[in-house]
Amino acid sequence: MVGLACMVGPASRGSITRISGGSMSLLWALRIGALLTPLVPARVGYWLCRIIGVAVFLGHRRARRHVLDNLRHVCPQCSRRWRLWHAARVFITAVMNYYDLVRIRSVDRHRLRELIEVRGWTHVEEALSRGRGVIVISAHLGNFNVVAQYPAELGLETAIVVERVQPPQLFAYLCRLRSATGVRVLPSGPEAVPAILRLLRRNGVLLVAGDRDVTGHSRLVRFFDAPAPLPIGPVALAQRTGATLLPAFTIRLTPRRSLVVVDPPLQLVHTGDPERDLVENLQQVARCLERMIRTDPGQWAVLQPVWAVEKCRTPLAEALGTVPAPDHLVSPPVGTDGSTRTAPSPSDPPNPT
Repeated sequence: MVGLACMVGPASRGSITRISGGSMSLLWALRIGALLTPLVPARVGYWLCRIIGVAVFLGHRRARRHVLDNLRHVCPQCSRRWRLWHAARVFITAVMNYYDLVRIRSVDRHRLRELIEVRGWTHVEEALSRGRGVIVISAHLGNFNVVAQYPAELGLETAIVVERVQPPQLFAYLCRLRSATGVRVLPSGPEAVPAILRLLRRNGVLLVAGDRDVTGHSRLVRFFDAPAPLPIGPVALAQRTGATLLPAFTIRLTPRRSLVVVDPPLQLVHTGDPERDLVENLQQVARCLERMIRTDPGQWAVLQPVWAVEKCRTPLAEALGTVPAPDHLVSPPVGTDGSTRTAPSPSDPPNPT
């Protein structure tokens, strides 16, 4: 069980925690924002988010460099001007996500549903009909903090796994915000595993993100144009429990309105070789994440380097008692699969957030 716990990665992390000039500064900014939000019209709040996002983009060279490098992998043929434009939008998206997180308590519950358009919800219903739980895997795309509340609003038992950030006061405050509408927040680590397994046995919904490795428990698979370490937790859980692994993503249509797209469940490979199955299934996840992010790269709110291959470890032998396959780094180039979502070209016009 401890081995499985190591593979359970967080669903979301405050992307600006590392670049805010101190976690306590972020905590106080969120608290002040929560107090002022009911007094400030939403249109003004989102306007301020744009200004703050651009200011952080211009003022933090290290984070800007990480985002530009991530976008280079997403669209290698795109111009630097294209990458700069969408990098600025990434920072704006990240700030808007924090803003929405603090204002969620002041949003009417019925209004919250009206602000979220969902396509493909039948895939969730079909997965729940199997009775073995649902693992929804996504990217840090769009307004994921608020959209994560949607299943709980429909009465489904829902949990999200998050990284235990420091200081504890910040972590506790973020957990309170994320659980405002009934979502259970589970800190990553061994203590989360029993709760996750119970949730899936009760046919609940577990929300996780698969686009960034923050624990070091990952595998290198081809992601866009190069190998990247992606977390193995969601795939390992699905293989271990039989839960349905369901790709889904969200993008902002406007600052307030979001679109959620739920794709058909992944058909996991089961050959009897746990390590090989893990890598092949993780490659399926990578292809799904690519399609999600290509929908609008400027809403991919990850401010850390994704292609940091030195973080990749191989803990599966400890977890499942197997020997890692020596050729797990070999993966075929990612080709087209009939999806209408394609990478943007350098000539694409700007698409402001």
